[in-house]
Amino acid sequence: TTAADGSQQEHMDGEIPIKSKDVLTFRCGWRTWKGRPVFSQHNLNCDKHKFERFLPQNGAFFAASVFGPVTYTPCPVLVFREQAGAVDHHGKREELVAMGSMLNADANRIVVKRIILTGYPVRVRKRHAIVKYMFYNPEDVQWFKPAGLVTKHGLHGHIVESNGDHGTMKCLFNAPIKQHDTVCLPLYKRIYPKLANTMPSQDDGVSVRSMLPKDPLEVL
Repeated sequence: TTAADGSQQEHMDGEIPIKSKDVLTFRCGWRTWKGRPVFSQHNLNCDKHKFERFLPQNGAFFAASVFGPVTYTPCPVLVFREQAGAVDHHGKREELVAMGSMLNADANRIVVKRIILTGYPVRVRKRHAIVKYMFYNPEDVQWFKPAGLVTKHGLHGHIVESNGDHGTMKCLFNAPIKQHDTVCLPLYKRIYPKLANTMPSQDDGVSVRSMLPKDPLEVL
């Protein structure tokens, strides 16, 4: 079992969005397994890929990282989702939500999630500014002091020191800052796919030996 990455294209007619880490069924050749994939942008010229909260719509291409059996590329991949309340003579009915091919089995692929903290300058003097409402205690200001700041008008800067006990801070920028500008602090976190709680059954006609939990090794 490894972290498999596949290039997918949305193929869904429904209006219910699919979130990252939702349980989906993957059919890759003769293998079938359930996984909780992480969706991300597929950038050929980057080693870090932006996390997507939902499956992209309108036929857009994307990448899905999921734990599954090692598979050679470029094996075709079909992704299904169980329809709520729909049952046929085979069991729960599934709908096709995406189709594509296997990219590689790379556990080192980096998927990052970005959030932006914002603050507002309350006092401005040329390149210096007192920024408020980004943090609410001096400990957080000290923790994020090495991080760089950007503004919506394209300035770059850094935190100089904490000012007071309520998260106010002194900042320095590379050019004079305007009073109506917004100070932003982008933060990045690496995202990993999760293991699905359900396991494939022998009734599907697939081998699940590699997906079953292994006994711990005994040191003699």
